[in-house]
Amino acid sequence: MARDQSTPQAKEYNAIKNFLFIAHTLLAIGLLLFIAMTGLSVFVRAYLRLAMSNAIVLNGVFFLLFYAAMSLFFFPLELYEGFILEHQFKLSKQNLLNWFGDYLKKNALTLLFTLIIIECVYVFLRWSSSSWWIYASLLWLAMTILFTKVFPLVILPLFLKSRPLPEGGLARRLHRLAEQFHFKVSRIFILELSAKTIKANAMVAGLGRSKRIYLSDTLLDDFSHEEIEIIVAHELTHNRNNDLYKQIFVSFAASMFSFYFCDFFLERAVYYFGYIAKDDIANVPILSLLITVASIILLPLQNGFSRRLEENADVGSIRATNNAPGFIAMIAKLGTRNLSEFRPNKAIEFFLYDHPSIAERIRIAQKFLRPTN
Repeated sequence: MARDQSTPQAKEYNAIKNFLFIAHTLLAIGLLLFIAMTGLSVFVRAYLRLAMSNAIVLNGVFFLLFYAAMSLFFFPLELYEGFILEHQFKLSKQNLLNWFGDYLKKNALTLLFTLIIIECVYVFLRWSSSSWWIYASLLWLAMTILFTKVFPLVILPLFLKSRPLPEGGLARRLHRLAEQFHFKVSRIFILELSAKTIKANAMVAGLGRSKRIYLSDTLLDDFSHEEIEIIVAHELTHNRNNDLYKQIFVSFAASMFSFYFCDFFLERAVYYFGYIAKDDIANVPILSLLITVASIILLPLQNGFSRRLEENADVGSIRATNNAPGFIAMIAKLGTRNLSEFRPNKAIEFFLYDHPSIAERIRIAQKFLRPTN
């Protein structure tokens, strides 16, 4: 068994991140219950109805107020986790102004996405209070596919600049690797991640013609061509195994469970909290609470599925490059750089990790080492 190479800094960083996840979840549950039980959402909806009669407009304005209130409440936690903590552990290079700009863009996109979902959900609730959750799940599937397709073309450029990888030894090496995987790629792109963080990463993003390979400039600066080839082989294995489509399907199944879970309890909440009907926009806090609870229930299942895909991609990478020792050295180096915990608590790994731990990934790679006489 590989020894635990986690630095005290990595252990402290991950312990804080795990605590913040739990704190954020508990605070969200508490705040949503407070809004529902005090009748605050019913009061706001009643006040808005005095000024507007159109249901779609009223729902949109109500949700904007709700989203703004939740964002303001959680802003100190977001600031600490996204900016202060990253600087405390010397992972971030952003100044406060740049971080806040990314924060606003991220929230604007989240607001747009969720506003569309909310408006449609309450239309579905008016149309059919018994089968709305099916239509909502299909909408979630459509939105997920759209988001995945436009991500590299529209969303990623809002946060990171990119440029084509120059012709040379690495480009030729990666093009040969892509051919080995039957992956059609015209250009490989460099993401200018160094302006924001010291972390390193690579990915294959997009669907169909929008599919692209990205390498962070931090990866190019500090990893050898051999190490980068192993990392890209991992990403290309994901593509060959159609893992993105599998994750979209799992997301769709999770949305069906979550919306049905909401439907089951929303029926009872209508009368308990004094809402007019299931399509009363005032029940958004309860709907959000139920989605949160459903997400917690599904989290270990979805993360377990994701870890299995990542394990298969690691195996595919090792087989494609025939370089288990290089993989072991690379994954340890990547984990150290990104302050990953080498061997986390098993319960934490089970619930919160969507990738196998560094120790587990090394253990898998060690099976491919050639025995020495």
